[in-house]
Formats: sequence, C-alpha cells, structure tokens
Amino acid sequence: MKQYKERNRACYLGALAAAFIGTLFAVSLQFFKGDILDLALAGEVSAALRYTALLLLFILCENAFHFGYDQFTAKFVAGCTKLLKRDVFQSILKRNYVACKQHTQGEYISQYTNKADTIRDRYFRMLPLFWAILFKIFFVSAALFLLDVRIAVLTLALLTTPLYLPKLIEKPLQNAQNAQIRSVETALSRINDWLNGFEVIKNFSVEKNILQQFDEVNGQSMDKMFRNEALGAVSKLITSLISYLSYFAVLACSAWLVLRGDFSAGDFFVAIGMIDQLSYPLIALATIIRQIVAIRPACRSMEQFIAEGESAKGERSLAAVASGIEYRNVTFSYPDSARPVLERLDLTLRKGCRYLLQGPSGCGKTTAINLLLRYYDVDGGTITVDGTPLSAFDSTYGCMTVVRQDAVLFHDSLRNNLTMYQTIPDERLCQILHAVGLHRFANREALDAPITENGANLSGGEKKRICLARALLRDTDVLILDEPLANLDDATAGRIEDLLLAIQGKLLLVVSHQFTPEKVKQFDGVIQFGKA
Repeated sequence: MKQYKERNRACYLGALAAAFIGTLFAVSLQFFKGDILDLALAGEVSAALRYTALLLLFILCENAFHFGYDQFTAKFVAGCTKLLKRDVFQSILKRNYVACKQHTQGEYISQYTNKADTIRDRYFRMLPLFWAILFKIFFVSAALFLLDVRIAVLTLALLTTPLYLPKLIEKPLQNAQNAQIRSVETALSRINDWLNGFEVIKNFSVEKNILQQFDEVNGQSMDKMFRNEALGAVSKLITSLISYLSYFAVLACSAWLVLRGDFSAGDFFVAIGMIDQLSYPLIALATIIRQIVAIRPACRSMEQFIAEGESAKGERSLAAVASGIEYRNVTFSYPDSARPVLERLDLTLRKGCRYLLQGPSGCGKTTAINLLLRYYDVDGGTITVDGTPLSAFDSTYGCMTVVRQDAVLFHDSLRNNLTMYQTIPDERLCQILHAVGLHRFANREALDAPITENGANLSGGEKKRICLARALLRDTDVLILDEPLANLDDATAGRIEDLLLAIQGKLLLVVSHQFTPEKVKQFDGVIQFGKA
C-alpha cells in the first residue's frame, strides 16, 4: 500500500501540515481561556477583552486549518482509492482467459468493492488521522508539562493505558476482520451466480428456494460482521472506561493542587481543558491502531491479488501469420480427465484458406481452437506458426479474432460495441452492418443508440451478427467462428454463409453443423473430429 501513499504524497503532506498548525492553535487557545478567567476574576476588564479577541482569532484559525486538513485528507483518500481500484481492475485484465476463470465474478467484484472500500476506510483514511491525533497528543502533553509536571506525568501515565489494548487482542481482531471479508466475498459470488441465472430461476419458479439460500448466506455474512463489530465494541468499551477513570483521577489531583494553592482558578480551567483535549485523542488513537492492525492481512491479500495479475501478463505476442499453422501429433487432456480430448492430431492450416470443423459435441473442436489461442499447453506433439513453435508466444490475440457461440455485448452504444473504443469511420461501420444483414442499424442514430446489458434489447440473431461484424472490422490474419449460423433464420444464415465464403486473404476456421451442403464444398478443407 506504500506506493499509493507515495503517489499522493502532496495531499498527504498537506493534511499533516494543516493538522500540525491547527493543533498549535487548538492548544494555544486553551491558555487564553485560563488567562481570561483569571483576568475577569481580578477585575481587569480591558485586558480580558483583548484576550477574548485573541481567543476568537485563534478559534477561527484552528477551524480554518482543520477544514484544510479535511480537504487534503479527502483528496488523499480518494486518490489512493482510485489508484488501488485501477490496479485491481488492471490485474484482472492482465490475466489470461483460463487464469481469469479460476475466480468467480463475485470474487472479482468483492476485490473491487468490499475489500478495496474496507482498505480505504481502515487504512488510507486512518493514516493522516493517526498523525493528526499524534500531533494533538504531543502538543497537549508538552502544554501540560509547561503547566505542571506532576499533572503531566499523572495524565500520561493513566491516559496512555488504552493504547496497549489493540496489541493484546491483535490476533482476534485480524481473524474477525478476515472472516467478515471472506463472508462478504462468498455472498457476492452467490448473488452474482443467481443474477446470471435469473431466467432459469424464473422459468423453474424457484424464487422461494433461492431466497432461502440467500437468507442463509446473508445470515452468515451478517454474523461475521456482528462478531467483528462486537469485538471492536468491547475494545472501545474497555478503552473508554479506562480513559474516564483516568480523567477523574487527574481531575481530583488538579482540585487538590487548587486547595494547596499551587493552581489558580485559571490554571485549573486550563488543566481540565487540556485533559479534555488529550483524553479523546488517546481513545481515538487506540481505535485507529486497532483498525490498522486488523486491516494488515487484507492489505497483504490485496497486494498478492494485484501481483498475480502482474505475473500473468504476457510479453511475447504473436503479431502475424504469414503462411500457416500446423498441428503435429498433438495430444491434450484436461486435468483429472479420464482420457485425452485430442490424441495424435495432425492438421495443416494455410493462410488464405477456409476450413470447416465438424464433429459431435465433446470431440475436441473447441479444445483445438483453445490450444491455438494459448489457453493451454499441449501434453504432447507441437503446434507451429510459420514454423515457429506456438509455445514461444504468450498470446496469439494480436493476429487472431474469435467469435464464440454465445454473443457477448457490452452495456454501451452500438458504435462502441462494434469499434471496441477505436476510431473507425461511420461509412465503414454501415458497410459491415449491411454486409451482415443489419440494415436497420446502418445509420448514425442507430449507431449511437444504447445496447442494454448482454444485448437484452436485441434478438439472438441480431446479437450474433453484431459480434460477427465486430470481428470482421478487426481484420486479423486468423478469424475463428464458433457456430456462426446458430439462432439465424434461413435467409440471414444464407447471407452469412456467402459473406464468410467471400472472405479472402485470411485463415478462416468455422465450427458449424448448419452449413448448406452445397456450400460446404466451397471450403478448402472440411476437418472431421472423431467421437468423444
């Protein structure tokens, strides 16, 4: 977490400076209060009025610098949180597809929301507050020594006792904090699953069953939160009781000094004001230390999560395919699989040619494509690109575009879904939309119209064709299409078949069972995969 503090150093130092100066004014005005009381009792009205004017000036200055502290602290916290959340999301984006799927969407959302926000509140927000309170303790303690050494020693001896409490219960605090974070992650993961399966839930009419599941998960989460809050409340109660007992002890001692004649009424008033100034900061400091101690494991976990994304970043990317791709004696099986999905597969795929991949479900068509996309490494044999082993590259996305059977669209405009936030002329977009049969979308108004989440405001065929148009716009050396004709009417399917067969200069791989038999003959190769 240090890097976030360093990158927001200016705001952090601004908050500390404002807290330092504001505390100087806050402590100094306590002496003015005592002087005003003594001057009033002595009947020196004019001097009392002058001191009152200075007191008001110091109060204004104190509040002005405390306002500055709040502003700098808010900017510091917002800046650190912004960078942290960016690193979390960047860490997710840097992972390859298989590594990304090792966590659920709910776990990723929890990292971005629950854990990041907890670190914001219990670490970033606590850092400047820790120093602000430490300044207050230091200056008030120094002022007490100036007032009377006996009061200062007694006050510090009694009021600092609560500071040791967080260290004594450090382990329970950390365990309770971690348990709460994990329970929230579990709850978010389950909720995300239920929302993704909303149609199934409604179709099977199991809302009550799902609500029961939610009640169980939510109850566990709230129980963990209650334990964490209860442990914090116990710590706070003990701290408060010790502080108030110490306060009354110091109050009694100050009264005794007045009776002895060592203190004037003004001195007694200043002493009580200083103790008030010191007791709350010490209670608050104990709470801050408790928060920082408890959040350390979450900070380490977050740093590890971000580091996982950094380590997953690929550096060697395949940029182009000049001649073709070859599978030689390729064997592959998934972990814990009883037998290989692919066994001794030999393929020669040439650039500029079109290939149709067919075979029953589970025969390895998608696996062969996933190996090409570098999602997995082969168990045996080799895959080469222009004679170079595919294992020499971390990613092949630079020269390959894949369109899966399930259409993926973002909650954004049609234009951004087609261009993926790159600059492409409207004329080109309209040309592609016409080519895939989406004539009603081929205008500026439709391009700027919103697409709802997962394309809920489109038909299945429209979603498929938009994804195909997006792939054609990317214009890579290799184009992979998984069941491109699914959910299309005969007329549109025929138009898409003609469009695919007209593609020139690319290596086209089509996985489909629906191509018109007469048009299948136009492929340069039809690859039949064996039965699973």
